Amino acid sequence: MSFISTPLVFQNSGASILRDINDHIRMLDNLVELVVFTPRGSFAADPDFGFEYWNHEFSNVHYREFNNSQLGRVAKGLQNEVTKKECEDSIRNSLATYEPMLKNVAVSIVLSTAVDRPLRRKKTASKYEVNVVVEGQLDDGLGTLQPYRKNVVFLVEPTVKRFR
Repeated sequence: MSFISTPLVFQNSGASILRDINDHIRMLDNLVELVVFTPRGSFAADPDFGFEYWNHEFSNVHYREFNNSQLGRVAKGLQNEVTKKECEDSIRNSLATYEPMLKNVAVSIVLSTAVDRPLRRKKTASKYEVNVVVEGQLDDGLGTLQPYRKNVVFLVEPTVKRFR
């Protein structure tokens, strides 16, 4: 992650704002990463800021049920509490609040196993890969919309085995 300097330029006639669209895209990339890696509710100034998934990190989340939005079922007394829609909405709402120049935001999240070999019967994957894609249109303030896409990928470990 690189840091972006303020877009203010001081000249003899005063201060003016000079924004290069690439600087704005890098700032937006940093904001998306900040939202994705912040647990929702952990930011005291705004309890709705962040990614809902981290609040269920140690729950019995299985990638197939998560991707197909079939969570909420009970498996031997353990209940999956997080839904894909909750997670996508948490990112979308945070971006809508803190980046009004990003329009028509679409968020998709896919969990998959992060293994190179096929799993043996009754074995669980050692890691899940979480792929978060944020797409939208960046408004430059002059009415011109530019496509925007950011992909954030990270690994998590499932903590509870799946029961049948």
